[in-house]
Amino acid sequence: MKEKYIYLLLNAIKKNTDIKRLVREGLSYVDIARLTKEAITNGLVEYQDERIQLSDKGIELYEQIKDNYKRTNKNEWIEKEFKSQIPRIDKNTIFVPRQNELTF
Repeated sequence: MKEKYIYLLLNAIKKNTDIKRLVREGLSYVDIARLTKEAITNGLVEYQDERIQLSDKGIELYEQIKDNYKRTNKNEWIEKEFKSQIPRIDKNTIFVPRQNELTF
């Protein structure tokens, strides 16, 4: 697997966060499970007492590659959301909502 995916997985495990960022990168849940299994077999991650945590080898690899993938551009911290964006209307247009759309 790509080094970027390994970094994202190690970052999620280290910070105990969700895997949404891996999903946004295009990985399916099956791919994430395979990546996790690969990380366990390579000794990057330990599975003990029903907890997943980084091993010493995983922490070392994480520290080596984190500067390559760390987001330093502040514009990338919050992703733009386009689903609820509405089209612009002309300045001279008067907007009158439908009666059934009013909440008061």
